[in-house]
Amino acid sequence: MNTLAKVAALAAVLCAPVAFAQDDPKSQTSPSSQPSTQSAPTGDSTKLDMNGDGNISKSEAAADPTLSAEFDKLDTDKNGSLSATELSGAKER
Repeated sequence: MNTLAKVAALAAVLCAPVAFAQDDPKSQTSPSSQPSTQSAPTGDSTKLDMNGDGNISKSEAAADPTLSAEFDKLDTDKNGSLSATELSGAKER
């Protein structure tokens, strides 16, 4: 066997474990679980944002009785939707 073939075979043997190595899926984070820099609601309120605009409208808030009851008080800028800022202010109270 010539030297080049031996080196190629050795490289293949040494690289094989790396090629088959996998990260533990439980230790990986999905893009949706990483913090977002957008001004979107956080936590369970993202489930309410049905149109994905980053705000919770009054009709979207109707799915959560507690949020719906407090909607007008939380909507500090009175634009008819709750922003991430308004929701985070409610969580701090």
